[in-house]
Amino acid sequence: MGGEWRQLPFSQAVELNPRVPLRRGEAYPFVDMASVLPNARTVQPVANREFKGGGSRFLAGDTLMARITPCLENGKIAQFVQDANRLTSPAHGSTEFIVIRGRNGLSDTSFAYYLTKWDELRDYAISQMSGTSGRQRVPVDCFDHFIVSLPKLSEQRAIAHILGTLDDKIELNRRMNETLEAMAQVLFKSWFVDFDPVRAKMEGRDTGLPPHIADLFPDRLVPSELGEIPAGWDTYSLDELATHHSKTLAPSSSPESEFEHYSIPAFDTGFSPAIELGSAIKSNKTIVPDNAILLSKLNPEIPRVWIPEHRDSRKQICSTEFLVFTPAGPGQLSLLFSLFTDESFRALLQSMVTGTSKSHQRVPVRALKKCVVLSGTSELFSLFDRLVSPNLRSVLENRVMSRTLADLRDALLPKLMSGEVKV
Repeated sequence: MGGEWRQLPFSQAVELNPRVPLRRGEAYPFVDMASVLPNARTVQPVANREFKGGGSRFLAGDTLMARITPCLENGKIAQFVQDANRLTSPAHGSTEFIVIRGRNGLSDTSFAYYLTKWDELRDYAISQMSGTSGRQRVPVDCFDHFIVSLPKLSEQRAIAHILGTLDDKIELNRRMNETLEAMAQVLFKSWFVDFDPVRAKMEGRDTGLPPHIADLFPDRLVPSELGEIPAGWDTYSLDELATHHSKTLAPSSSPESEFEHYSIPAFDTGFSPAIELGSAIKSNKTIVPDNAILLSKLNPEIPRVWIPEHRDSRKQICSTEFLVFTPAGPGQLSLLFSLFTDESFRALLQSMVTGTSKSHQRVPVRALKKCVVLSGTSELFSLFDRLVSPNLRSVLENRVMSRTLADLRDALLPKLMSGEVKV
């Protein structure tokens, strides 16, 4: 590494749980554990909350590292950011955070974030967890025994800039995808749930749509098994819009083959399917065909809807906790995505769950397929697809790009932290 790199314990290289003065009884920005998305670079406050004397305390730029299982294993490590008007405001949060900050004159705060994200440090922290099963935590003093190497401050800032540029683009793609998906959801709700154009006509208002689109909407509502729907529209059960695929295979029967594995944990940690050998996958998995969409039947209060991004020579499989559908009849992939992510459909799923344990409730697929879930016309469905499908293609392209950028970042990070690669 050369003489410019210093070796010292992590607890001396950075500040751990630095002192942040807060006044008991006053309200400050607050961050809970649920706000930290796995593998997301930053986290913002969820609200202002009264400080009662406990929990973690931090400033903008500080790294929040989950110290409890399974949050740390899932990648809950993020830098706290404030809005532009409150950059110096102190904040507080969950008791389950370890707060990490650069040490004045020794380490850069953004470099400290990437040092914390380094797999060697995180794996060490996980190995030091103690406590009862399911509630194990990282003891802060364990970092007295983990040695890190620090380059000079200018090189730390250069390393943080390189990795931060990749993360900035990943974050931009994520925000773009949220916007594109929200646009699809808003249009779906307006046309097929709230019937805004129909209600505008009923009230003598302009629909705001071009005439050739406005003409597809009637000017009155009529009763149906879905409640009131536009006159002349058909109602559809899910199995009239989608084909359910339930064929499974045992990956372990092809131990040397590579599979693209769509699992619940992979969804929760950033829409990145695992590439795994068949020998590493012990249970049966559902085969994912082309043009499929995955809908989780497990704990539907957590919305999990996944369109597989691409297909290559690997066979795509998914957890049996996902229901696998492809479009059928007048259904389109964009229509199914928008239906599955709509709040009213989510409420339907939650009303159908079975199971005594709240953490393992499931939607019965046979009953779900028979549910009447949508009203419309095939012409309107096709128009909706023409408007929305380009956005969904962009979402998938952004995810593929982000995955490539994340792979590059993850390959560079350990080499930069160890000095194997110099900036």
